[in-house]
Amino acid sequence: MGFIDRQPCFATHPLAATDYVWLAALGAAERAPITAEDVAAAVDALAGPLWTPVYELVSDSMSHMIDQGCLTPAADLGRYALTGAGRRRLVDLLSRPVQAPLSAFGQVGVRLKLAFADILPPILRRHQINAVIRAYECEMAARSARCKAWPLNGPLGRTWLDHHLDELEDGLALLRQLARMETPSLT
Repeated sequence: MGFIDRQPCFATHPLAATDYVWLAALGAAERAPITAEDVAAAVDALAGPLWTPVYELVSDSMSHMIDQGCLTPAADLGRYALTGAGRRRLVDLLSRPVQAPLSAFGQVGVRLKLAFADILPPILRRHQINAVIRAYECEMAARSARCKAWPLNGPLGRTWLDHHLDELEDGLALLRQLARMETPSLT
């Protein structure tokens, strides 16, 4: 649990597809007023080829954000600005876990969380980076155990899986580096 604008934020449920759109929209709106096209572009830029939501999902999500008071019309016609309620919702989304962070869809959540993690207060930011590290470690350990036990995996498949695990280890090393950068110096 953390606090923003003196309101508690609880992180209980893993992020889902709609949450990814909300995270991209509210995170982008934290930086500058946005349009629905800006949200689609943000998801496309941050998720890359891993996931592209249909425009209707983006448009419907934006309508819900406006209805729930998370976004409000900005002075710039056709753009929407983040509200206090939107900021609280953004922190809540950033605080929620990513299910299966090593899957392609999970990577979208990790990318979105890291893209906007600077918005979080330092203690929550450190906590979220450490939570992603723990999730990576658990999922990598489970994958390694399953791979070794899989008798149908031939030498080419094992080589590819080893390569993939090496890439995951590199990602984990980067996350650990980010966590160290977030840890305040004791000197």
